[in-house]
Amino acid sequence: MYKNFITVFAFILMNSAFAFAQNTPVVAPNLETILSEARKQSESYREAFRNLLAEETKTFEEYDKNGNVDEQTTVKSNFLVYQSGRDAKVTTELRNIIEVDGKPVPNSQKRSSEFLSELEKTTTLEKELRKIQSEGAKYDKTIEAFDLTLNQATVLDPKIRPYFDFKLIGTENYKGNEVYVIGYHQTKKSPYNRVNEKMSSEGETGFNFEINIPGALKNNEKFLRGKLWINAETFQLWREEQELTVQTPEPVILLSSFSEYQSSDYGLLVPKTISITIYELKKQKGDGRFVPVKDSTVNFDYSKFRQTNVEVKILDDV
Repeated sequence: MYKNFITVFAFILMNSAFAFAQNTPVVAPNLETILSEARKQSESYREAFRNLLAEETKTFEEYDKNGNVDEQTTVKSNFLVYQSGRDAKVTTELRNIIEVDGKPVPNSQKRSSEFLSELEKTTTLEKELRKIQSEGAKYDKTIEAFDLTLNQATVLDPKIRPYFDFKLIGTENYKGNEVYVIGYHQTKKSPYNRVNEKMSSEGETGFNFEINIPGALKNNEKFLRGKLWINAETFQLWREEQELTVQTPEPVILLSSFSEYQSSDYGLLVPKTISITIYELKKQKGDGRFVPVKDSTVNFDYSKFRQTNVEVKILDDV
């Protein structure tokens, strides 16, 4: 089974046509104002989303050829937004795994303390981050995904926006909140959207995917498209849906994802559920078209977030 990797670093359900439920149109700011204000909120989110703790449940599902769940794995962890002592600007996701498929992990608290001691011995920021990722993903199946909680609406980054077209679709009521619904799609090849390519540097803004693609399509362009639900009052993000597609005569879905946020006690919306689905592309007999078939899914579900009592970081001896 091919394991897929997804990273939004600094970072993932639509068909070819988007359909949106809309309320009666209201007067809204222009599109540029909405995008700029939402970008400011996403930057504030990343800064505020440090040293928050929650219980995380990852559920992996693999599907058989008929689209039924063939295998399921559940991994529960204590989830912490961790700030590196080697670079105060770098945060990552730290997981202390406590349960797998309903069975407690022996000595999980002891392991957590030992792991922090091991981190202290790493010699570079890159090694520190890789060790953290490896520890948190050791029970993962088919999909490994990193830093999805730490970054939101990455397409709004000023370096990335020129590769996308944005459209204000309208407004709707989202769980009792008036939101602007923004559609976006990639229009040209971007150095910030890498598929099966080596990352140029740690900490650079963008998307990084390692995903299985049929040989006949490996050289075709891979583009992103999606939707944002932006609070009309605060410009904070309530939801994002996104697809990675490979360009054939009709775009074909390789991966779909959505992120849904919830209220918190800290003046920001925090993750509630993140879901990623990987598709296997099957070539049809006759016309030779590729069609996506659901291969595997991982869902990340979070409890209410709370702050840690102390700041967790590893400091260099210097």
